[in-house]
Amino acid sequence: MKKLLIFTTIFFAMCTAFAQELNCNVIINSPKNQNVDPQVFKNLEVAMMEFMNGRKWTGDNFKESERIRCSITINITEIPTEGEYKGTAIIQSQRPVFNSNYNSLILNLQDKNFDFAYADLQSLDYNDNGFTSQLTSLMAFYAYMILGCDYESFAKEGGTLSFQKAQTVANNVPPDAKSKYKGWSQFDAGGLVSGGTVNRYVITDNWLNPRYKDFRTAFYTYHFNGLDRMYTDASQGRTAITTALTLMQNINADNPSLQTLRNFFFAKNAELINLYSKSDMSERSIVIQLLSTLDPINSDKYKQIGKL
Repeated sequence: MKKLLIFTTIFFAMCTAFAQELNCNVIINSPKNQNVDPQVFKNLEVAMMEFMNGRKWTGDNFKESERIRCSITINITEIPTEGEYKGTAIIQSQRPVFNSNYNSLILNLQDKNFDFAYADLQSLDYNDNGFTSQLTSLMAFYAYMILGCDYESFAKEGGTLSFQKAQTVANNVPPDAKSKYKGWSQFDAGGLVSGGTVNRYVITDNWLNPRYKDFRTAFYTYHFNGLDRMYTDASQGRTAITTALTLMQNINADNPSLQTLRNFFFAKNAELINLYSKSDMSERSIVIQLLSTLDPINSDKYKQIGKL
C-alpha cells in the first residue's frame, strides 16, 4: 500500500511537472440579430480551447510556465445557413524575452477566410494523418504555426518540423473542401497582400522554401541574439537586430511581397520603434531608412524613432 502511494504521488508529480505546449485563449465575436443561440458560440470557445490546450502537439515536455501564450479571436461575419459560419480570425502568439518581464509578439496573422461548419456540442475530432473537418484543420494548422515560430525563435531553423506538420495539414485538405473553404490553395487571395493577411498554403511554403532561408536566419538572430541579449547589453542586442534587418534586405529585394516578411513587420513595427528610440541619433537615422525600405507601409510610423 505504501509503495502504491509513493508511485501515485510520483505519477501525479510528473503530470503536474510537464504540461501541453499551448496556453491558448479563444474569443468568438458573433453578429447581433442572428437566429443563433449565443450559447453556441460560448460552447465553441470552450471546445476550441480544450482542443488547442489539451492536446500534445510535439514530443517535447513543457513546464507549465513554458507554455506558449497565444490567442485566436474569431469574428463571425455571416451565417449563410444553419451550422455554417463565415468569418475572419486574428491569430497571435507571444514569446518571453530572457531576463525580463517583456513578452514579444512573434505571430500576428489575419485569416480573412476563417469559414467552417459547426453543430452545437459536436466533438472536435482530429487526425494528423488525414482530414476530419475544416474547423479542426484550421486549429491544427495554427497550432503548428504557433509552435513553429516559437521554436524558430530559440534555435536556428528549429521550427522546421512544426512548419512541415502545418504544411501536411494543408495538404490533407481534400479538393472539395479546398473549393468550398478558401485559404488552402496557393491561388486563393491572401498570398500577395500587405500586413498580416495569411494564405495558409503560401505561408508554410515561405517558411520551408530554401530560397528564403535568410529570413529564417534573420528571425532567429532577431530574437535569440537580439532581444534575449538586451538585458545584459542593450547596444549589442540592437546591433544583432540591425544585422537581422540587414539580412532581410536580401529577401526584400528578391520578393518584396513575401508573406512571412510582411507578417513579421505587421507583428514587430511597434516593438522596433520602441527598441530604436533608445539608441543614439546616428543609429536611428540608419535604421529609419532601413525599416522604411523593408516595410514601406509603416514608413510614417518609423519616422517617430527620430522624434522620441
